Amino acid sequence: MGVQGFGPSTYGDGFADVYNDWYGTITDAEATATFVAACRADGPVLELGVGSGRLVPALEAAGCAVIGLDASASMLTQCPPDLATIQADLASLPLRPTPFAGAAVCAFNTLFNLPTAETQLSLLQQIASVLVSGGALVIEAITGAALIDGPPQSVGVSRMTASDLVLSATLLDTDEQTIQGQHVEITETGVKMRPWLLRWTTPDQLDQLAALAGLTLAERFADWDRSEFAADSEKHISVYRRP
Repeated sequence: MGVQGFGPSTYGDGFADVYNDWYGTITDAEATATFVAACRADGPVLELGVGSGRLVPALEAAGCAVIGLDASASMLTQCPPDLATIQADLASLPLRPTPFAGAAVCAFNTLFNLPTAETQLSLLQQIASVLVSGGALVIEAITGAALIDGPPQSVGVSRMTASDLVLSATLLDTDEQTIQGQHVEITETGVKMRPWLLRWTTPDQLDQLAALAGLTLAERFADWDRSEFAADSEKHISVYRRP
């Protein structure tokens, strides 16, 4: 069961004001951009779940024209002002099924913000319909291997300063392949709840969804530096192509 009241924009709306401070350097933007630029065919790059636009400057520096899609208006206001953006639920994008994109990138578990296999498949199908022939969908995601034996519940301190305390509470359901949580931020001015929810899909399951969407796995690595992917890898970078 998911977080009650959690919708497509809940995560972005909850974290927009702190995202760059908390997660601005969580992955290597330059390495991501170099990888995506090397994979793309002719056409712009669609960044799915663009958020605050953290990857946009690096993608543009790598020669990519970028279109950012996100469900959260609050997140999109954080993006570079000249970025072309579309506000929409990733499970139901307002895109015509006409090939125009050279690549799409779904970084840092963004795909798993969609709470079911069906909604994840819907996104893959829509992206397949707008990729040019040979275009690439690049997905960065956890494998779920590190969660299988994790505790069903946890509470801990996420961050702490002299004026700010953030507690993190999580619930793990390995049968449903979901992990949900709350970041509870306590400051002198009050308390703010920042909920999040992930429904992970294993690499094998993702390959099956991609195949249903008409996409073929071309490459898979353990990181953006193209390290070899192994059965015990905790995350993967997967490149799917439209024939």
